[in-house]
Amino acid sequence: MKNPFNSRGENTLSSFLGLSRATLLALALTAAASSAFAQTNLAGSRFVSGPGTVLASSVLSQGKPLPQLVKNGAKFSLMVDGKPFIMMGGQVGNFSAYPDQMERAWPKFQQMNANTVEYPVYWNVIEPVEGQFDFTAFDTILRGARAQKLHVILLWFGTWKNGAMDWTPNWVKANPARFPRVLDYGGKPIRSLSPISKTTLEADKRAYSAMMKHLKEVDETDRTVIMMQVENEPGSLGSVRDYSPEANRLFNGPVPASLVTALKMQPGTWKQLFGRIAEEAFSAYYLSSYINEVARAGREIYPLPTYVNVWNGGYGSNDNFDQFDRPGEDYPSGGAVSHMLDLWKANAPDINAIASDIYHRSPMNYRMILDRYTRPDNPLLIVETGGPIAARFFFYALADYSAIGFSPFGVDGGTLSPDMAAIGADFRVVGSAVPILTELQGTPRLRAAVEETDIRSRNLIFNNYDLLARFRPAGRAPAGAAPSAAASAPSEPTGRVLIAELNPDEFLLMGFDSAVSFRPVQGSDFTAAQLVKVLEGYYDNGVWKTTREGSTSQGDYSPATVNLPAQGAMIRVTLMRY
Repeated sequence: MKNPFNSRGENTLSSFLGLSRATLLALALTAAASSAFAQTNLAGSRFVSGPGTVLASSVLSQGKPLPQLVKNGAKFSLMVDGKPFIMMGGQVGNFSAYPDQMERAWPKFQQMNANTVEYPVYWNVIEPVEGQFDFTAFDTILRGARAQKLHVILLWFGTWKNGAMDWTPNWVKANPARFPRVLDYGGKPIRSLSPISKTTLEADKRAYSAMMKHLKEVDETDRTVIMMQVENEPGSLGSVRDYSPEANRLFNGPVPASLVTALKMQPGTWKQLFGRIAEEAFSAYYLSSYINEVARAGREIYPLPTYVNVWNGGYGSNDNFDQFDRPGEDYPSGGAVSHMLDLWKANAPDINAIASDIYHRSPMNYRMILDRYTRPDNPLLIVETGGPIAARFFFYALADYSAIGFSPFGVDGGTLSPDMAAIGADFRVVGSAVPILTELQGTPRLRAAVEETDIRSRNLIFNNYDLLARFRPAGRAPAGAAPSAAASAPSEPTGRVLIAELNPDEFLLMGFDSAVSFRPVQGSDFTAAQLVKVLEGYYDNGVWKTTREGSTSQGDYSPATVNLPAQGAMIRVTLMRY
């Protein structure tokens, strides 16, 4: 964008409007972002085009626009500081969100090359006595994240955390008559609060609202916090639903008319409409209603984007191949698992995104979850993941599913594991290209090739060129080498490459352990491709910086090929066809 503020114009505007240069520049950036996107503001489930006026008023009052989740055509974008943003983050452990522990954790986020930290806010810490709030630790951690130049996603550990009530205050735990627990089929209470309790809902809403009010007071200018997770892997473990007398009455009655209409069903009871999954659907309805009310209360105070994360299960969505994988037994009943997504989307309009946590080791299942949670009404957001597969599937998430964020769990735990370090290497290699990635997501000009066991190469088709990505995994002997223990031992595939078509004859390669070859597209009038420039480097605020110029020599009759080393690289390639 051409800078509209020359010295004469800048002085005139500043004196006329009484605005600083920084504010005027922020307004210009916001206007540019608004014109670049037919933005859709997800306020509840209502899509409102053209929020430029709203953003401008935010800039005028605070200096930075409010983070937003917007939709342009079929693609979602997370807007931070008025620009498309990809969250490359890390989540700390469940028990780590205390000032001293977070102080020790900050260097890990630098090692991970992360731009965002996810950490919990504990209900029992901020409201140890009913009605008395203490945000001392909250403020200390937030200042620490800001000092590290990290964005923040706050995880509200309220009524539910992993299908249980462990982070509720003691005054909630100790008063089951006032804050009823789920009763199992035998009438015994479990370690999870009932989602049909209005008293519990109101207490959670008050605490969450107090936190959002305080957050607005201390962060509205800086906009350090960019998203809110409402509860954590909510649902009930220990029972598929609440079997209290009131819950039984509701279950045996008709499905609420609003849900029947939203799902385009005919009126009937839960059993009549949902059959074998009726009890899980019943739990999902009351859980999503509850959490939507908490989210709405917070958004009315400070309208940050919201999401719910999911402990997935059922219908082949988990790696529990040796279990029945049933709700309330192997995963929390009522959560936004993939076969409950339609219900949650219909019933929780103030939740902007539903994010599945993914710890799958099976490539088939990992990709299945990416497929199920990428929908016209839901952006792909991965806020918890891990394991050896995650570093490779980050590339798929970006290119094939237009992910708005990706974050491994447990970044703060000891020395970075090889799996975690591999994700950090991904962030290092691709991080400076975020503006390019967000522009090309959702188009055929951004593609990923990822190695899997017995898949050693992949073909990718672009406008002018066919590309062959070949993988060279560590621990495998070259073809023809003598067998050895190292060569025959199982090894985790490491090859992965992200390819962006910058121009018809120019590509950006980002990846590891790969070799990418180019040929003119099949059926064209050209017979071969020739390398013109091979530049290794990175982007600095959108400007390309070359760190090394690679060879353009191809050898006799060899296709134009560029190698990506084990430690990873970003390489800009210019070609010609003949």
